[in-house]
Amino acid sequence: MKKKALLGTIVLATALFVGGCGKTEELTCTREATIAGGAKMSLNYKVTHKGGIVKLVETEEKVTSENEQYLETYKTTVESLYSPYDDVEHYNYEVKIDGDTLISKTEINYEKIDTKKLIEIDSANENLIKNGKIKVDDIKSAYESIGATCK
Repeated sequence: MKKKALLGTIVLATALFVGGCGKTEELTCTREATIAGGAKMSLNYKVTHKGGIVKLVETEEKVTSENEQYLETYKTTVESLYSPYDDVEHYNYEVKIDGDTLISKTEINYEKIDTKKLIEIDSANENLIKNGKIKVDDIKSAYESIGATCK
């Protein structure tokens, strides 16, 4: 009887351990700053991860300025950064100007995306992508290196 109770406890503990370690979590990183020409910048990054591995990254970057030409130039610059990824499945982005604010959004599904293709497009992606995956600690460090606060 004691063996059955002990076995039951081990099975239950193992199930709780395995289930608890595999829960999906979110990391949020933000930064606000004043940039060239007095424009205001707001960066928001949401990283969904499981077991320390990034599954999904959603970003929203806003630049607010009364200078319409500045926003148009910034929009062109941002679009040129994202355009090489146009044909990459599971890499989605949108760049638009709404009034006095440029809004840039991305959604990258790292569970489904071809990470080799990301590295082919820009070898700098290799700094984050290791064996086809991104560790949450590495992406957190990357965001913190540009002044973002993560929690």
